[in-house]
Amino acid sequence: MNKFLNRKVKPTPAGEKRCDDTEKGSAINFLEECAACWNSLEEARRKLRRSLMYSYGDQWGDYVRDPDSSAYITEGDLIKKNGKVPLKNNMIAPILSNIDGQLRQNLMRPICVARDSRESTLGEMMSIAVEYVHDINELEELDSDSMRMLLNGGMIAQRIEYGVNASKDKRDVWVYGVNPSRLFFNTNLEDVRMWDLTCVGELFDMSLDDVLAHFGDTPEKKRFIKDIYGEVENRYLDSRAMQGDETQTLTFYSPSRADLCRVILGWKLESRDSYRWNDTLHGTWGYLPYNEDSRLLLEETNRRRREEAQQSGVADDDFLGVEYDFAIERYWYYRYMSPMGDVLQEGRSPYWHGEHNYVLHLYPMIQGRLGNFVEQFIDQQRAINRTATLIDFIRGTSSKGVLVVDDEAFESMSREEVIDEYVRYNGVLFVRLKPGQSIDGVVRQYNSGAAVAGDFELLNLQLRLINEISGVNSAMQGQAPKAGTPASLYAQQVQNSSLNLRGLFDGFRAFRRRRDTKLLKMIQQYYTDERYLDIAGREYADESRWYSPQKVRNSEFDLTLSEGYNTPAYQMLANDFLMQLFQAQALDLKTMLENSSYPFAKKILEAIKRNEEQAANNQPMQGIPTELLEQIAQARTNESVPLQ
Repeated sequence: MNKFLNRKVKPTPAGEKRCDDTEKGSAINFLEECAACWNSLEEARRKLRRSLMYSYGDQWGDYVRDPDSSAYITEGDLIKKNGKVPLKNNMIAPILSNIDGQLRQNLMRPICVARDSRESTLGEMMSIAVEYVHDINELEELDSDSMRMLLNGGMIAQRIEYGVNASKDKRDVWVYGVNPSRLFFNTNLEDVRMWDLTCVGELFDMSLDDVLAHFGDTPEKKRFIKDIYGEVENRYLDSRAMQGDETQTLTFYSPSRADLCRVILGWKLESRDSYRWNDTLHGTWGYLPYNEDSRLLLEETNRRRREEAQQSGVADDDFLGVEYDFAIERYWYYRYMSPMGDVLQEGRSPYWHGEHNYVLHLYPMIQGRLGNFVEQFIDQQRAINRTATLIDFIRGTSSKGVLVVDDEAFESMSREEVIDEYVRYNGVLFVRLKPGQSIDGVVRQYNSGAAVAGDFELLNLQLRLINEISGVNSAMQGQAPKAGTPASLYAQQVQNSSLNLRGLFDGFRAFRRRRDTKLLKMIQQYYTDERYLDIAGREYADESRWYSPQKVRNSEFDLTLSEGYNTPAYQMLANDFLMQLFQAQALDLKTMLENSSYPFAKKILEAIKRNEEQAANNQPMQGIPTELLEQIAQARTNESVPLQ
């Protein structure tokens, strides 16, 4: 967790002493509301834990009642108790890996587009700034992790803050992933766009040193925090590390470990009586507290403007003043609290966008019901495991090469000698046959069927169903088609297979767009110094790489956020298009290289500029190095591969 903002713009923290009864009572009421929201999500967290167990953990971990002791034990323990081996064939993990690969292959980068074409340089400047924030936050990895959590739990969130990141030792705009097991929000949501969100927050477990570093900004506040949390253990030793045990038994008021302190961050959409004013002269509006001072301020403003208008000869009908009336103002308010209700820091939203700093996404959600992607084919996974275990049990208990011998036919040999001679290479058995008796009546070997008829067909059916239900069929997985399948039909199957997951990817893209929009506003608010951001490649103008806060500070409504493709296939298509323009002499060589994504383009540009400088100084030109020409030829050979 990171502290919100820098000293100049963050709200004034709570007092150095404990709050009075009224303030603390309000904080405790809000704390209880947050606890109710967190408790109401217990069923969603249970489904998340179960889905993660089937995706990456023990698929025999569901608890069932033992018929002998009436105690609850896991299915795996019950199978072992009955003398079987609990086999599993994890078909869920490859499905999730394929979806993760599809996301990474088609991941797009944000591009800020100015609505006014005359401000194209301004749009490029903001695009570079947003892409810079993407790079320092490694958002490709964070988004991939969020997608895996979305598939298993149906809910994800990310938190955006401006401050110092201890691991990076740098002050900037940072994006943090939120563990769904620590997330809470009001559960009466019905809008998939999250427009009816009124409460959101997160549970943090941190060491006492971290709590002091984030909130103990004065000696008195430091003593106040130590008085809240008391003495905690200095170290914690656990033999089971990195197994997810801490999130399995989370509670709202207690930390997950004895050496950590629980800090609760809650945001709430609150309201107050106010004056809503509308400045008809400047076209602005806002709220003021509903008190006598605000009313006098508004009347004084109108009085002063009326006098100025009369002195300027403006008619009363043309007077532009400040209109105001009574209204209920809604605003976001945050509190950092201890489990006892002590407020560590609080205040109204310090951000220009006036909202909380979370981005929440729920999928699938239908009429307020939260779904789960993995849960819908857990039953098929269980059927696969049970069928495989049943086939293995039948194989283990069926007769395999059982030898039946007439004991009276081997009078001259003992049983042990018969067994040794039967299995020995070139062995000889001395048998005394009765009149009319054949050798088959004396020695016979039996082999029963290894499985019940139809078990393998049932297993194949379940394997096919789990791919059809998940939407990740053989065509999307890149498996070879059956013999005789036309190429056009297989290409159509590949295209249609992506339609099954179109809603999932489009919803996640909307989540990223909302996140990047908040990133854009945070950059405009907190990037107050000019800086050079050389991270966007060669497709932007040099002047766009100089971020100027004065130019973008008041341009919020002149920008929108779209996305541009950054995949190898898209880059290959762009390079081919630039090459065609160059061959048609519509572009010169320098322009083509500046806008292309060839790995050798920068070296060739440097060589061309160096030759131009040498020609200007009447020096012999060296030409393009031979190794660069070889790279060009190799790149053109590689680009002959068809687009996927």
